[in-house]
Amino acid sequence: MNTRERFHAVMNFERVRTLKTEYGYWSTTIKRFIREGMPVIEKLPENLPDNGTISGAIMVDPESSVVEEKNIRARFNLDSYAAKFPIDFSPFFKIKVLEENEEYKVYTDEYGITVKKRKSGTSAPLYIDFPIKNRSDFYQYREHYGKDYSKRLPKNWRNLCTQLRDRDFPVRLGGYPFGFFGFPRHLIGFPQLYYLLYDDPKLIHELNDFFLNFCMQYWAALFTDFQPDCVLIWEDMASKTGSLISPAMFREFMTPYYKKLIDYFTQYGIKNILVDSDGYIEDLLMLWNEVGVTGIFPVEIQAGNDILRIRDHFPKMQLFGGIDKRILTVEKSETEMDAELEKVKRVLRTGGYIPHMDHHIPDDACWKNFQYYRKRLNKIIDESVESSDAQLF
Repeated sequence: MNTRERFHAVMNFERVRTLKTEYGYWSTTIKRFIREGMPVIEKLPENLPDNGTISGAIMVDPESSVVEEKNIRARFNLDSYAAKFPIDFSPFFKIKVLEENEEYKVYTDEYGITVKKRKSGTSAPLYIDFPIKNRSDFYQYREHYGKDYSKRLPKNWRNLCTQLRDRDFPVRLGGYPFGFFGFPRHLIGFPQLYYLLYDDPKLIHELNDFFLNFCMQYWAALFTDFQPDCVLIWEDMASKTGSLISPAMFREFMTPYYKKLIDYFTQYGIKNILVDSDGYIEDLLMLWNEVGVTGIFPVEIQAGNDILRIRDHFPKMQLFGGIDKRILTVEKSETEMDAELEKVKRVLRTGGYIPHMDHHIPDDACWKNFQYYRKRLNKIIDESVESSDAQLF
């Protein structure tokens, strides 16, 4: 069974060995691991920035700026994470540098968002200005999206389709900034989005309706030659204390578009519909379950989520992540890591679970603890299939 076949078997809650994988790492994390003794099988790019990330997935786009981590995957015999298919939701604006010095750069990106980004360190970018503030802005903005979807296909489209047809690893479609909270937030920003939800709710409906139809037409051009193994909807709509919008607002502004989108995917035979949201998401799970979402990622533990509680309430929800990345800091002991991994055993017995750290692994993780964690988790995964008491719901 190859990684792609295994991915689908796990998503179907079949009693098979789940994937051994990690979502990704900060670039400074891998640099730290190397300093602390990690063997280097493949050297990192010399120009790898400190504020970048490294993926745990195979890169399917040769032009991608994202680096694939091969050292850890080879050392611990890890499977590829679901690889991201190259897509572009932007209106193709030209990037314009407004200010630059040794410390930071200020620029407008391909979406027309003004961003200030440090050249070193791992801090998040500062978003200074957004292209949509009102209805007039939106009407002008959407005119920049043409109907020629072939321009959005990868330059090596035909060759890529041929390569991916018989692939042995899973591929996902979607991601940042694809979502019915995520996309408006991306173009409008906080707090203006909140004002518009009350002051001009019709505008948010029009924006989501436009985005839904754009995605369906765009992806119809893909699905004639390519079918992903899962779809990832990016929302990031929760903080440490809960959802960023109420259940009533979810049902008004998001539910109609989720249902239409998931029906669309179903027509193409795509069954695995995942949502990516950081923060405390347990209050949102029922809402996503109502609209037909099948899985969630990354189940962030430091936000207060409990993967055992989630499994008890949603026995058929596909789960990804759910292991507290803070156990990898140098202060943590093997006993503490074992206690965190104990819950993995219980959830694995229910199926539909791919365990890994609950996001990119940050650079406060140490190589010694990562080695212990990864070897221990691999053993737990192997034993979960061998155990005679493994029972599926």
